[in-house]
Amino acid sequence: MRNFIFFKRDGYTYDCNNKEISNLQILGTGQGNNILEAFKDFKFNQSYLQEFSFKKVTALEYIGEFIHNLEL
Repeated sequence: MRNFIFFKRDGYTYDCNNKEISNLQILGTGQGNNILEAFKDFKFNQSYLQEFSFKKVTALEYIGEFIHNLEL
């Protein structure tokens, strides 16, 4: 199985000083033998996202573990 992360490029957030910065919105992950299977898996496992209007979702294949809770 191959692993993919799905995200949007049109997000924004604020730092601790309330300064706005553009960012990516991570929507979730999916697994499959190819990107289309992984997208079906992603939509099934994050079905609550279908209540929202997301267009132009980007996918990126990843290998290995994610790094969580980092601080700059």
